Amino acid sequence: MTFALTRFLIRPILVGSILTIAVSVSYVRAEVKPGRPADINGWIEKALGTNASLAGTRETISAARAAGEASGTWDDPVAKYALAPQTLEGGSTVGHRFEIAQKLPWPDQLEASENAAAAQIRGARADAQWAERQLTAQVKAAYANWWYIDQAIQLHHQTRNHVAQLIEITEQRLAYGKAPQSQLLRLTTELDALDAQFIGLGEEQDKLRASLLPLLGTEPGSQPVSLRVPPFSALPRTADITDAHPLLLSVKARKEAAAARLKEKEADQRPSFTANAGYNSLWADEDKRWTIGVGVQIPFTGRRQSSAVQQAKSQLAQQEWNLLQTRREWQAATAQAIAAIRASYSRLDILKDRQVPNQTAHWQAMLDEIGSGRGDIEAAIDSARKLTALKLEKARLQRQLFAALGQLESWLPESAAVR
Repeated sequence: MTFALTRFLIRPILVGSILTIAVSVSYVRAEVKPGRPADINGWIEKALGTNASLAGTRETISAARAAGEASGTWDDPVAKYALAPQTLEGGSTVGHRFEIAQKLPWPDQLEASENAAAAQIRGARADAQWAERQLTAQVKAAYANWWYIDQAIQLHHQTRNHVAQLIEITEQRLAYGKAPQSQLLRLTTELDALDAQFIGLGEEQDKLRASLLPLLGTEPGSQPVSLRVPPFSALPRTADITDAHPLLLSVKARKEAAAARLKEKEADQRPSFTANAGYNSLWADEDKRWTIGVGVQIPFTGRRQSSAVQQAKSQLAQQEWNLLQTRREWQAATAQAIAAIRASYSRLDILKDRQVPNQTAHWQAMLDEIGSGRGDIEAAIDSARKLTALKLEKARLQRQLFAALGQLESWLPESAAVR
């Protein structure tokens, strides 16, 4: 086994992440430019302003508003005109007739139409808010991955420095005839393997940089990145969680729209009235030429209207069940996410406060033993491996926590957001 970070240590980056983690092709390319660290808020602002999928989702609000402009309006009037052709050739007045008719809606039917359109607009807004939250969580996960690979690069450099330290000590002991040539060759081979494997890390970084283009609209720069994981005390309690969440608000809006449509269909079961007015010049008596009237359309069997009402009732029931199930799944997912995050905090504390310091002390002890001629070179290599693995595991947990907290925040109402 070598110091290969690609297969032995870096591979966990790929598990559970939405992006592929990567590093620069060479040591020169891997170095970040000094300066102000990249800001996660800048990434989020850029994604919210340029992401094409989010822009498409936001357009549904405009579509719902446009559809809402037609709600609560009367049907277009119907105008009719007729001409008596035989009167065109004679000397008498041309005979013609015209009529205009207007269907009279029920007031509560117009109100139901307006309520359904308003609910559709609320649902579109909630969908857009939910899409923004999901996109923000994806950006935070991508940012955490970008930070994590920067940590992996630094650990790769540290691992190389550890091997270089062993080489320096071995060269000194070899000069005094206290170390075999094979130890130096063993360490040199290990160092060469690290340098060769770094090419693969560069390929991975190029892939990640390209994969961020659809998310951010541009590739990330070379600024250093910093990651702050909120303290454990910032986690909300499940009792603080309310239903004021865009996902639930969207389902509620659809239920309200279905209820309004049901009222529309119920109003269709009533008779419909039409007012009309007309003029007929064929009547010799001028008093009879102008007419006004009312028409009524009574459902003959009512089967068509009853069928529409039953369909509307079923659709409303579907939305009510959907709301109940969505609320249950949302509450369960949120509680499970909080429990998993709390466990990750505990594992991170053990790594940070106990495992990494203990392994660091072990590595220093191995260096001292190698320098005094009492240590085993393979044991020293294994100690350096374990130290690098623990540090990378610590960084992985930090990345995982940051991404998980971002995902959890997308599920929480504003009042219970993680700060």
